[in-house]
This record gives sequence, C-alpha cells and structure tokens, in this order.
Amino acid sequence: MYGKWRRLSVLGMAALTGCMMPMGTMLAAEENTVVVQEIEADSVSGNTVVSGDDAIPDDGVNIDSEVNADAGNAGGEINTDIENAGSEVDADNAAVDGIDFLSGAENEPASVDAKTQAGIAAPVIDIKWQGQSQKYDLGGKINYKYINNHDQAFECLANQDGQAVTLEYYLEQVSDTTAEAKGNEQMNSLSWQSAQSSSERISLSKDGSYILYVKAVGADGQTTYARSGGIVVDTISPAVTVLVEGKTYPEGTAFQVSEANLESVRINEKLVTPEADGSYRVSANGTSSSCVIRIKDKAGNEMTCSITVSGRDPAADGNVISKTGMYSLKTGVEYKLAEGKWKIYGDSTVYRGGSSFYAKTAGDYVFMKY
Repeated sequence: MYGKWRRLSVLGMAALTGCMMPMGTMLAAEENTVVVQEIEADSVSGNTVVSGDDAIPDDGVNIDSEVNADAGNAGGEINTDIENAGSEVDADNAAVDGIDFLSGAENEPASVDAKTQAGIAAPVIDIKWQGQSQKYDLGGKINYKYINNHDQAFECLANQDGQAVTLEYYLEQVSDTTAEAKGNEQMNSLSWQSAQSSSERISLSKDGSYILYVKAVGADGQTTYARSGGIVVDTISPAVTVLVEGKTYPEGTAFQVSEANLESVRINEKLVTPEADGSYRVSANGTSSSCVIRIKDKAGNEMTCSITVSGRDPAADGNVISKTGMYSLKTGVEYKLAEGKWKIYGDSTVYRGGSSFYAKTAGDYVFMKY
C-alpha cells in the first residue's frame, strides 16, 4: 500500500514539474508524460490495478484515474503551448521569409499585381505634323504654321504601358487666330469623334485655320487630353484691287491687297508698308516707268503684277511738285516746286524750291528732292 502511494506521489510531482518547466524543456516533459501513461495502461486490468501481489479496491482505481487525468491535463496544456508556440514561430517565419511558406507564396503574387495595377501611368498621347511632334498642354497661346496644300495630315497615337486605349479627337476650325486654346474645363463640351484604333490620321481637306484636340481613355478609366499647335491651310494666292497686269497707271495710284495671311508687299523689290487706310501706292522704278508689285503670304503663295507708271498728275496737289517722283506735265500749265533743292532726271541743273516753271514739252518727268 505504501508503495502505491509513493508511486502516485511521484506521478503527481512529475505532472507539476512539467507545468513549471521552461520552454526549452517542454519536449522532454512531453516524452516523460507519455512513458507514465504507457506504464499505467499496462498495470490496469478491468477495475483493479495490479502491482506485485497487492490488489487495490475500486476506489484505488479512481485515485489513479484522477492522477492520470491531472497528468494528462498537464501534458495537454504543455502540448497546447508547444503547438501554439510553433504556430507563432511559423507565422513569424512566413512574414519574414515569404517564399518559404505556402501561405506567403500564395499571397505574394496578388500583392504584386495590385501594386502594379495601381502604378500604371495615365495614357500618353503623341501628335505629329509633317513627322515632327506637335503636342501641347491644353489652353494657352496658339502658334500657327502655314501650308499651301491639302496633302498634309495630323498623325495621332496613344498608348498606356502597352495596353489598349480608346482614342477620340475633335478638329476645330478656328475663326479667330488670336484666341487662346480651349482649357480642361471645356473638354466635356466638345463633339468628340471616335478613332478606328489607338492611332489615327486626320487630313485637312479645305482651306482654313485648325487646331486638333485629342482624348485618350485607358482600360482603367484614366483619361489624358492634349492639343496640337495651329495649322493654317491657305492655297489661294494674294490679289490686288484696281490694278490690272500690263496697264498704265499714274504715279501714286492707290491699290489694296486682298490677303488674310499677308506676309509682305514689295514695289520694285523694295519692301513697303501700308498707309493709314491700309492702301499702297504705285511708283516708278527709278527713272523707268515700269513698276513691279510682288505680294507674298505666310503660306508661301505669291503674286506679281507688272504695270507701267505715268507721271503723277500734280493737279491733285494744286500743281505743286512736293516730293520725289515721276510727274506728268502738260504744256501751258504753271507748276511750282516745293521748298528745298531739286533736280530733274537728265538735267544737271539745281533748281531752288518756291519757284514756278512751265514744261516745254508734255510728258513724264522725274523730280528728285535733296
């Protein structure tokens, strides 16, 4: 009997000691508990515990059961702690190493995909004219290029990191070339046309001033806008009023130039500017009566008008010769030179201004004031 109680005491102490062991010795405690349970299982037969020649009543079995239950519970707690500790270690390792554990390997690609998706840039638009990029931000001053044919076109291209985009465009014919380009707030009001693909060629089929707006929408809904510079298509040459090729006109005859995109007016190859009313005046070519008028517009169109210039009729100025030029003089009419010193082409005599004179022979005379 004394031997049985001593054995029970040893079992109780083993269970208690196992509970108090540090983490480093838990595995050994677990192994000891298993050994005790195996011994007890071999020693039990029915309701009687047999040890040597001693027999123990039923209530002895209850004592052994309680001890075994306590020991089992202690072992269970130890095992649970070990399992929990193992789970925590596994979780930490998964968080650190990632690729060594199944849970990490499964989650990693999804995280990368999400990051990649979030990092996709907005669509990029390129607008080319005559092979050169001509893309600008919305709004601002428009700089215009001029062409004199219908053979050119805008070339538009949009992409988003190799993904498909929806391309739309709006070609505006501009009536006021001094106005600024449309801004972002006006984009929703434009009548957009859909392109056939992510690239489009847009021709300018008639004369006028144009600016192209382009819209690109990515698969993720991101939208980008851009505009071109201004293009002026002008295939019509300048024209002049009043003057007719080959005709003769008095010196100083006024004429107008019809050209919206005027670049220059030259008379006898001398660059001239318009008078206050916008008109120009014909003049002789030095001592010659010929006059060549050359007009050029910004698109490169030119026109030339060759005429003959007769002398200016001084009657319009009260028969006063007031400035250098050719004058048509008549016989029997009194003329007067304005103040200053004068010469007549072909005559070396210097005439003093303020004096009156008569023409011996009717005709055109070139007066030079100096």
